[in-house]
Amino acid sequence: MMSKTHIAVGVAAALAAAPASTEGLSYALMGGAAGSLICDIDRSSERPSRDVKQGWAIAFTVFFAGFMHKSYAYWQTFKAENLLENPLRLVYLGLLIVLFLIAINGAHRGFSHSLLMFAASSVLIFLINRQTSLFYAIGFLTHLIIDLLNKKPVRIFYPAKGVCLGWFYADGIANRVLLLSGCAACAALFVIKFQVYGNILQVIR
Repeated sequence: MMSKTHIAVGVAAALAAAPASTEGLSYALMGGAAGSLICDIDRSSERPSRDVKQGWAIAFTVFFAGFMHKSYAYWQTFKAENLLENPLRLVYLGLLIVLFLIAINGAHRGFSHSLLMFAASSVLIFLINRQTSLFYAIGFLTHLIIDLLNKKPVRIFYPAKGVCLGWFYADGIANRVLLLSGCAACAALFVIKFQVYGNILQVIR
């Protein structure tokens, strides 16, 4: 499916799993946005299409919104004192960057779309910041599940050959249905679970 659909569905799933709190909202936005699109990092070596550019712009915006929503609490994990107390975080971060560099240079829907990449990146993110790791994993898994519905094989069991259900085209009607459903779910969760509408009314009053 297209990038915007992956983000909408991944973030919606992350929000659904998050606790109804400011921290839950913040970590779900960050983890869901990152996990839902990181699989397509292998498209970065190609000439960026309009969909790729829009997808990364949206993912960064959602991630940044989550970070700024609870920036102080999140920053506590990365401030200098914590890094000095646990310097292994820097090692884990370095390993994560190496993993992403390997994925960037792979064929589309290859290593970056595999359960091996899912497991390795999820563990490293857990070791770096466990609050975000669950939502990253949820976003990642939604990407894999959605891509398995497409007609182009996904090497989910890398290095084995790719598999797919072959039900839909990536830019067909199913993509639009999932995009609208994901956006609607995000909006509903914001209003009901996180009471954003109520908070806005309080500010206005």
